[in-house]
Amino acid sequence: MHETLRSLAKSYRVSLDDALRELEDNGIIVLSADMPIVDSGKLVRYKHIISGIQTSGTYLDEITPSKNEPVVSASCNEHKTMASPRKGLLGGNRDSWSSDHSHRNDADKNERQKQLLGRDYVIFTHMALRKPIAEKILKQVIEVKINRKTKTRIVVCKEAVDYVLQAATSDGKIKPVADALELLQKYDALTTLSGKMSEENHIISSFIRKLELNKSILVVGINRGLSTFIRNRNRVNQDDQSYVRIFERDITSKGFLANPQNQMMAFENPDGKAKARFSEQPRKLMGQMPISEQYVYLKQRNGVNKAVLLEEELGKGGEAHIYKVFSGMKCVKIFLPESNSDMKIEKIKLMCSKYSLLHAMDTPIMERIAWPERLVYNDRGEAIGYIMKLFEGTTPFSDFCYDTFDKIIPGLNKMHQVTMAVNFAELVDFMHHNNVILCDINRGNILFDGELVAYLVDLDSAQIADPDYYYPSNVGMPEFRSPEHIFDVDFSFVRKKADDVWILQMLLFHILTPDGDPYATSKVYNDDREIVAKGYYPYQAGDIRAEDDIKGSVWHMIVSHFPKFIKELFWNSLHGEGKFFKERDRRSSYDWLYAMVRYQELLPSMIESDSESGKYMPDAYRKHVQTFSKVDVSGGSLEELLKKGLGKDISTGWKDISTGWKDL
Repeated sequence: MHETLRSLAKSYRVSLDDALRELEDNGIIVLSADMPIVDSGKLVRYKHIISGIQTSGTYLDEITPSKNEPVVSASCNEHKTMASPRKGLLGGNRDSWSSDHSHRNDADKNERQKQLLGRDYVIFTHMALRKPIAEKILKQVIEVKINRKTKTRIVVCKEAVDYVLQAATSDGKIKPVADALELLQKYDALTTLSGKMSEENHIISSFIRKLELNKSILVVGINRGLSTFIRNRNRVNQDDQSYVRIFERDITSKGFLANPQNQMMAFENPDGKAKARFSEQPRKLMGQMPISEQYVYLKQRNGVNKAVLLEEELGKGGEAHIYKVFSGMKCVKIFLPESNSDMKIEKIKLMCSKYSLLHAMDTPIMERIAWPERLVYNDRGEAIGYIMKLFEGTTPFSDFCYDTFDKIIPGLNKMHQVTMAVNFAELVDFMHHNNVILCDINRGNILFDGELVAYLVDLDSAQIADPDYYYPSNVGMPEFRSPEHIFDVDFSFVRKKADDVWILQMLLFHILTPDGDPYATSKVYNDDREIVAKGYYPYQAGDIRAEDDIKGSVWHMIVSHFPKFIKELFWNSLHGEGKFFKERDRRSSYDWLYAMVRYQELLPSMIESDSESGKYMPDAYRKHVQTFSKVDVSGGSLEELLKKGLGKDISTGWKDISTGWKDL
């Protein structure tokens, strides 16, 4: 009996996902883990590669979740699932072993790509369709389908197509993609999924869950929420002989499919680095501030500075003024003299240098982040600010409160809130993957549009690092200081991702409750900071009861409708006795994104069993305790049992049971 990749993984005691990833890192794509390895040379090579796998910690995909707890990684200080390619897994001889592959010709690379593009379903995300090179990939799918007679179907979200067609009217770079999509529509070669773009991850994951486990699927383009679903689905089903692993690929600038888990990071990890040696004192400017003359300048390669007219003033504060520029297409932030230091300008210069890279990594995400794009100068050529995106038609989260949520969002329900949470969490997760610590996440610099899409502004407060130094942040909101720093007199401490995560989980609670205070305890202290320092979180979780003074309140009722794993995650993260409360144990932004995605996927079934769970302000407590470990199907007639197991359409067959939530 011949070996298979599955049997090899078991014999070497590594996960199937790890074995697949390691083979891919060595240029080998295995489309079926159960296909016999009949070639002896191939078998020897597979054994050599798999036997060299050494994990330096626990990978998210390998963690087995408890019955009521989301899959979480070991630490928020490192993105193990999104890290750069692992090094040294084959020991010192890895380079020599794979040296022949470093010279593989394009024919080999194209053949592997064609195998992937011949899968049953090739799903293009919005991000993929926004890349000009996507036109080449769409054409390749059709070529493979015709030449190899595959049953491939191209799947897209309808709104993603509409967005691309609209964008192509002003952006000639993506017009070839728009033309290709129109042709595919003309010949009925697209399977389109309806729904809002703000819920793209939910739309696509719902479509995948309806497919049989033996269908082969390729997802082209990154969607951070969708990625959490794909990774966990692959992990849960890795021992199922009928399951075909879902592949997820990004598109390189040369039109090749690349593993997004090997995506590089824009900035260095700041841990252990010295502070950059630039002055943090206000700079002495020789030129005028542009407030009086109404112009700033952009430096151009030809040496001639371009004048930019300052238009409508959008806002001003203690640090800067913000104006519209370029007929309202962008805005410019101009620092006041007392807030303009060498350290700040050098940090923004570094941030500007990474804009193109970040934009290429995830175009849709970066279109929701007001990242510094270009420095602006005064009449004497002194840097005084930067240009960034302007997000009109948005509402700052500071405007959302207990009695305004339903006024800002017509027809507000719980799905709206959960979607807001997912869209906010994925922005923080993208920044953390790139080693950007946001530092000053607050209600005023988080915006939402009418489609519940989240945006981030005021990014110059972030802490970043280059290969040698880190560039600090000295600002933040006192109310969002983590327990470790709640008594600090300023924000001069070195930030960690755990500090951002503390703010993230607080704001997620505000989004889901709505605007409930996670520390609205009945305990009284001379210094309210003690409440945070000791973690007096008063709400219920599992067998832990809420404080008596909370019971009967609307907030107690709202929390009762959270899934059990969400209640426990909040309690463990915000309560002083919780296992995730301390900085070293705090969950990552990815874990919180995963939890919100899981809540989003579970909510429809929760509403089906109790309609109050779908209300943003329920009128009653949840009818029963939500459980994910088992389903009671006892009693009743045979038809009633079948309906409980299969749903209303009992003709769909037993296989559909395995595509429910338990496979997420």
